[in-house]
This record gives sequence, C-alpha cells and structure tokens, in this order.
Amino acid sequence: MVSLVPFCRQAFRRLHGLAPAAETPPLSSADREVLAAQARRHRLTGLLQAGLPAEAGFAMPTAAFGQAQRAARFAQEAERLFALLAPRLRRLALLKGPALAAQAWPQPGLRSCDDLDFLCDPGDFAALVAGLAAAGYAPETDHPRHLAHLWHYGWGTAFRHPDGFLVEANRRFFPPQYPWPGRCNGSWKTAFAPVRLEEAEVRAPTPALHLLLSCLHAVWHGWARLAWLVDVAGLLVRHPAIFPQAQALARRCSFAEQALIAGCGVADALFGPDLAASPPPAAPPAAVAEAIALLDGTARPLGGRELRRLHERFMTPAEIAFYRLRRAFTPGDGDFRWIALPIPLRGLYWLLRPLRGALYDTSFLKPGAR
Repeated sequence: MVSLVPFCRQAFRRLHGLAPAAETPPLSSADREVLAAQARRHRLTGLLQAGLPAEAGFAMPTAAFGQAQRAARFAQEAERLFALLAPRLRRLALLKGPALAAQAWPQPGLRSCDDLDFLCDPGDFAALVAGLAAAGYAPETDHPRHLAHLWHYGWGTAFRHPDGFLVEANRRFFPPQYPWPGRCNGSWKTAFAPVRLEEAEVRAPTPALHLLLSCLHAVWHGWARLAWLVDVAGLLVRHPAIFPQAQALARRCSFAEQALIAGCGVADALFGPDLAASPPPAAPPAAVAEAIALLDGTARPLGGRELRRLHERFMTPAEIAFYRLRRAFTPGDGDFRWIALPIPLRGLYWLLRPLRGALYDTSFLKPGAR
C-alpha cells in the first residue's frame, strides 16, 4: 500500500524552502485514491495540494480549497470570540488551531481546523458561559450542574454554534491525570504573546510553549495524526532556536521532557534533516520507530490499555503512580450523570466515585476510566 509519509516529506520541505526530499514514486489511479483518503484522515490535503509538483500525480484542488476556506472561517471566528471574551475574563488564550497555523505553517490556510480551544482562568467559568451565550453558543450538555462540575474537575467544556463552530474551553491544558510542568515549573505561565490571525491579534502560546504542547498532544493521542507532527516540524523550522526554550518550559517534569524529545525526534525522522538550528537530543530509536509505524499505517492505532502504556513509557515511576491514581479517582462525567450534586456539595464526589465503583462497576477504578 502506498504510504503518505514520503509525499508529506516532499511537500513539507518544498513549502518550507528546505533541500528537496527524494522523489516520490509514480502513482497509479488506485494509489491516488488511497493517498487522498490518507490525506483526509491525517488532515493534510492542503499541504499535499500546495507542496507537491504536478508530476507527482496528486490533485485535490476542490478539497484543498474547501479546507482553506474552513480554516479562514475558524480564524475569523477566533478573532470575534477573543474580542468579545477577553474584556470579560481574567485570562484568555487561544491554543493550537489558527494560532498554531500562523506560527508553524507556511500559509495558515493549509492547516485543517476542526474546533477552537481556549485556555481560561479557573474563576472565569460563569463569565465564559455568559460570553459564549452572547456570541450564540450553547453548551453541549444542558444540565448547568453537570457543566460546572466538568469545568471544576478539569475536564473542560464544549460549546456549539448553529453555524457549525465548536469551542472547547478549559482551565488546564490536558486532562487532570496527564503530567504537566505546572506544579514543578511555572515558567509556562508567562509564555504567551499576541499572534496575528486574519485581521486581528489574539493572545496565544509562544512558539516554544506551542512546541511543548504539540509534542505532548501527539503522545496523548498515540501518534494518531501526521498533521500534528507537521506542526512540530514547522515550529522547529520557522523558529530555529526554539528547542532550548521549550526544554526550559518542560524542566523538572520528566514526562514533558521525554515527550518533547520524542516528538521532535519523530518530526525530524519524518521531515528532516536540518529542521532546527539547535538540534534536539536524539530520541530513543524504539520510540521513533513505533511512532512512524503508527503514523504510516503499518501498526494499528492504539487505544485503551495500549495507549496508557505508551504514555507511561515516558514517565518516571512516581509519575506513573500519580497518573494511575488521578485517572482512577478524579470525579468525571459518569459520576456527574449518576448524581448531579449541588455545586456547594461537589467535594463529596471524591467519596461517591469509589462508592459508585463498588456498587455498579469496579472497572472504572482501572486506569483509563473517566
């Protein structure tokens, strides 16, 4: 079966002005169909359409134009929401999406966008809900307590607009159990800066913080999408001295440090060499080989216990213990659906969660339950 990887490497290096990659093999009509399907799954139609020469045989102008138009609409919506919400909230930042496209891609319209992710202050929940309501958004859950509990325990909340936009907001970057440098290294709190999208600026992570986030995000999802490695590689190319800055943000969190090295190593193996002026340390060969096998489709996608084992391979024993305990015992969606406690009593969920497991389903105590 034809692999998407060499075509992505060729397109990436051409668009970023790097030395040409090896020529890709000629495509049969069946190969083109397979490649087009892989490009859609990995959200890379725009990259291949813009970056491959005509003789490569890949042509999806209609799909690429539709993706670019959708990306522009999401960028404009991000500008609108930021202008509306920023005066109401103590802290607001746009994560990934259009902001990352502006920082890491040669042309922002080439990056696919499915939703808008916002990071807010923990105390901004009521103002966030009111502001999004004023912007035409409604929460995905119609139970106010349920929504408030999801926010409080760090799972994040989702809001939809009738025009098809999806906004996901949270007070943290990742689910509660996922290791993050916040407790041992708070330097990321100042790693935000204005980024210009279409016609206005929004507050977003610096390229260094986005590099760290992108690597951890790719590991979180088990190397499931090539576009996330294009993000990593693009950041390394467009911001040559970025790795030491990202490494400083990850310092004292072993998981973050190892995931950062692995993410950069996989990006270099896919799209390198010579991505960064300050090359990252070599990533473990086994981790890089596993990631490439997952990305090129020669290994089946990870889920459940396999995905958790991947996460834990980057952790220290102490981080593994913390990860498993938080995963098992942090109150989650099932608990809030079981009993919708009044907000002043929500601390009782720490007692009710193990009770629910004892009464109904002890499997929730296994790592991976929510």
